[in-house]
Amino acid sequence: MPRLIFVVLLLSFSLIFASCTTPGGRDAGMVYDDTVIATKVKGRLTEMMGAKVIGVDVDVYQGEVTLQGRVRSPNMESRVIAVSARVPGVRKVINLLKIIP
Repeated sequence: MPRLIFVVLLLSFSLIFASCTTPGGRDAGMVYDDTVIATKVKGRLTEMMGAKVIGVDVDVYQGEVTLQGRVRSPNMESRVIAVSARVPGVRKVINLLKIIP
């Protein structure tokens, strides 16, 4: 009997969480995917460019990466965009970077 109760509770929680969505209509899996993409983009940028990208913020929504912050040159801006675009799962890169020499 206790096992049956456990199974019923587990199924109930699964149904509740499976139907949960954000106000934007995204489920937990979509939010998780965006978090993974953001982490990979930040990691690749740090790996490729080191401390030069500390002022770059990365936000992801449904696979669209928005880059904000400051870079020191047009070349650096291009590199940040290119590195971000090559991360698996990125559908689009929105560039809001500012060039500050």
